Amino acid sequence: MAQLELKNGGEFNIIQADLILSTGKVVGLTASIMGLSIFEGINQFTITGTITIQDAFNLASFGPIIGQEYLSLKIATPNFKGVGNMIDYSENPLMVTSIDDRVDIGNGVQATTMTFCSREFVIDQRARVRRNLVGSYSSIVETMLETDLDSNKQLNIEPSIDNKKMNATNIKPLEVVTIATKRAISEKYNDATYFFWESTSGFNFRTLGNMYSQEPVMTYEYSVPGKRTKDGARDILAELSAIENYRMNNAHHARSAKNLRNV
Repeated sequence: MAQLELKNGGEFNIIQADLILSTGKVVGLTASIMGLSIFEGINQFTITGTITIQDAFNLASFGPIIGQEYLSLKIATPNFKGVGNMIDYSENPLMVTSIDDRVDIGNGVQATTMTFCSREFVIDQRARVRRNLVGSYSSIVETMLETDLDSNKQLNIEPSIDNKKMNATNIKPLEVVTIATKRAISEKYNDATYFFWESTSGFNFRTLGNMYSQEPVMTYEYSVPGKRTKDGARDILAELSAIENYRMNNAHHARSAKNLRNV
């Protein structure tokens, strides 16, 4: 039964977790998951992650596990509403790339850890672009995603200026995207600081100016641990936004902070 109330940071409900084997067999993992991590960042082109399952049912008996399986996944944060509450990879399954570890944990049960990534990353390893590309760099990035990487995920692409002509000579689609991030200039902000990355809501091709202009999703501040709501319950959101510690990395940052105070 799904948990209805958020009690600690990092908690989630597993709505669906299925491993689709190369034979077509579907194995339900919902009750067997011991740990799940999903990684995203503006310096990382696609989603990656790891999943650890308690293999009490001898997963290998359903078919060979060779690190080329699909992972259909849908998870949600307890007690949170709206589209942002759900991470849904049921329509666009992730791809298992390797079996990292198998450890006996007793009573004939193994803990198996698998690494996964977005399907588009695996396609990129095989695909090659061998043609002239014409248009703005933002439209070229959109073409790489929708045509060459066969992606139907949501796209958040900031328009760039000018039409360009690029001669792609047997390079990967994401190598074309890398070239675009280095050369594109924003139509709105006249900014040449494009980043390309995948978040759990889709692919992004945006400049720093575009990112800075959006409303903040959370404000962090120092607070006293153990805050309570008016009805006496733990204030989970306050705990999630609390700053535990910080440090300046070098003297340059310290001087910059001092200069800001003197303005």
